[in-house]
Amino acid sequence: MRFIKPRAILVGLSVLAIICCILTIYAGGALGVYALVSISFCMSLMFPTIYAFGITGLKEDTKLGGSGMVMAIAGAAVLTQIQGIVSDQSGSIMLAYWVPAFAFLVIAAYGVFIKPKESSVTP
Repeated sequence: MRFIKPRAILVGLSVLAIICCILTIYAGGALGVYALVSISFCMSLMFPTIYAFGITGLKEDTKLGGSGMVMAIAGAAVLTQIQGIVSDQSGSIMLAYWVPAFAFLVIAAYGVFIKPKESSVTP
């Protein structure tokens, strides 16, 4: 994060993850498998960035905020359930990848619209 702004990492990787979801849905074959694996790569770098954004400025509440961020991972299990429902209803696990694509869109929006506003506010 010394050379690239964290916000750019977050937005760039979330857009890349959306592209990978779309490739997973429509490409099929080896390209679809590589895209599926690439989604995990994107998430592995997005989480530390989101975590750092989340605990920035908490001061003495950093430990509490950090533990809350880690517990929020379990909340993402709800998306897995929704993805399963979409898969069952549509009859295609590939179409169910629109669920994480939407989640990555929300993360990109956070990086583009919300984080810049928070950065410009002076305490």
